[in-house]
Amino acid sequence: MKTAAFTLIETILYLALFNVIFFVVITWAISLAQNNRTAEYKNALEKNAIFVTSHLKDSFQEANSLDSANSTYNSDNGKVRVSKLASYKEYYLQNQVLKVTDGVNTHDLTDQFVHVTKFNVVPIQNALGTVTGANITVQFTAEKFPQLTKEIESYYAFR
Repeated sequence: MKTAAFTLIETILYLALFNVIFFVVITWAISLAQNNRTAEYKNALEKNAIFVTSHLKDSFQEANSLDSANSTYNSDNGKVRVSKLASYKEYYLQNQVLKVTDGVNTHDLTDQFVHVTKFNVVPIQNALGTVTGANITVQFTAEKFPQLTKEIESYYAFR
C-alpha cells in the first residue's frame, strides 16, 4: 500500500513537472514565431523603402523637370509628375499603395505587406526660381503591425 501511494505522488509530480516544461516550450515557440513575423515585416519595410528610393532617384535623374500642373505638393497624399522630353512618370498614392504610371502602364511600387501612409512632395528651387528637384517624404507602415513604421526623407535632383 505504501509503495502505491508513493508511486501516485511521484506520478503527480512528474505530470506537474512535464506541464511546466511543456508550458515553457510552447511559450518560447510562440514568442519565436512572433519575433520572426515582426522581423519579416521590418525586412519588408526596409526592402520597400530601398526600392522606392532607388526608383524615385532613377526617375529624377532621367527627367528634366517637374510638371507642377499635374503634381500635388505639401500634402500627405501628394503626387509628383516628372517630365522627360515627350514622356513622364507620375507617382501617387491609391489605397495606401504607392503607384507609378507613364500614362500607359501603371505599377505598384510597394508590396502587399506594406502600406504607404504618407507621400509628401516639396519642390526645391534655386535662387533664380527654377525647380531643381524635390524633397520627398514617404512613410511606410507594416500591414499586420501598424506600430512598425519606416519614414524616409530624401532630396531628388534633376541631372
